[in-house]
Amino acid sequence: MAGRLETIARSKRLRLALAVSLAATGLWAFMPYMANEVGGEAWVNAPLTRISSPISGEVTTALPAPGAHLARPRRAVLVKARALATDGLGALLDQKAALEAGLALAEQQLAEIAAADQRLQSRAGRFETASVARLQATADAAQADLEACRAEAREARQQLDRIETLAAQRFATNTVRDRARGAAAATAARCTALEARLAANTQEMQAARAGLYLGNAGQDFPYAEQQRDRLMLRRQEVETSATTARAHLAELTRRVAAEQARLKAAAAYEALLPADRIVWRTLVSPGQSVSSGDTLLELADCAHRFVEVTLPERRMEAMQPGSPARVRLIGSDEWLEGRIMGVTGAAARRDAALVAADDANRDALALTVAIAIPATAQGSAARRCDIGRLAEVRFSRWQG
Repeated sequence: MAGRLETIARSKRLRLALAVSLAATGLWAFMPYMANEVGGEAWVNAPLTRISSPISGEVTTALPAPGAHLARPRRAVLVKARALATDGLGALLDQKAALEAGLALAEQQLAEIAAADQRLQSRAGRFETASVARLQATADAAQADLEACRAEAREARQQLDRIETLAAQRFATNTVRDRARGAAAATAARCTALEARLAANTQEMQAARAGLYLGNAGQDFPYAEQQRDRLMLRRQEVETSATTARAHLAELTRRVAAEQARLKAAAAYEALLPADRIVWRTLVSPGQSVSSGDTLLELADCAHRFVEVTLPERRMEAMQPGSPARVRLIGSDEWLEGRIMGVTGAAARRDAALVAADDANRDALALTVAIAIPATAQGSAARRCDIGRLAEVRFSRWQG
């Protein structure tokens, strides 16, 4: 048995196969480094959003704790003011109350004027009906008197004609004839007067139907219509005052609303915390006094994570925005497909306060490439979205 093992160990084929397998294993291990450019230092980063207080006051207990994950938008009152001056609002409310009282009085006066106008209109209508009826009756009576007078005039004329005939035959004296002539002339004159009176009554009745009253003591309108004219002038004055009051009241209402909104904003700062964020750092604590402009907390944007990796400056021309890159977080076996979103030269300056992870120890002679990676996975929120975690990045040597 020992001899057979020694024979197998000394076999030339076995030693050749072992050498080939060792060479293939080494080639396979170094193939990724031959086919890809492997980045140096790489870490996960994310932009920061700073929440500052626009008012002075005291921090509330609604301030989220560091590391809290905001899965959806949340409204929270972060700061409450201690005291507010409301004198300006009180003065505006007093002016508004006075204007509302004046406007209510004007509207009440307009209602009363409208009711009085309605009564006067009804009274003027009844007056017109009664006047036209009275004038119609007078005209009818004058017409009847005229008809009677015309009948008497015809009889007087006939009587005069008979007496004239008798006088011509000397059967009637001249005295009788003269008396008959006078009676006929008087009757004709009385009929003419009645015709004139009937014509006057007819004209007065027609004028009354048109709204003019000729026999009303020299006034062409009745008292009710004159009072309606006075009410119209008074209504115009009150309506002008009411319109001015409404305009002032609308302006005061806007000013009161603006002052109330200002006081509400000054009384408490209610922030809308965006979704998919991690509370990266809180710079204050509940109960602490803050001034306007003080930073309360910083939120890291988990939806826009990126990996920063350092590369030699000679790779600057090959790093084109939009080119693909493969990223693997240290400790994970999953490779993420990313895209280059920006390249920063070695000597370029950058505001490190705008990102969550610190790159103060990066190589000063290397360029920095930012690579966008997919949004956070389901469980990475508990790991603060893996921000600051080291990563391995590979770029294909044959791209660009």
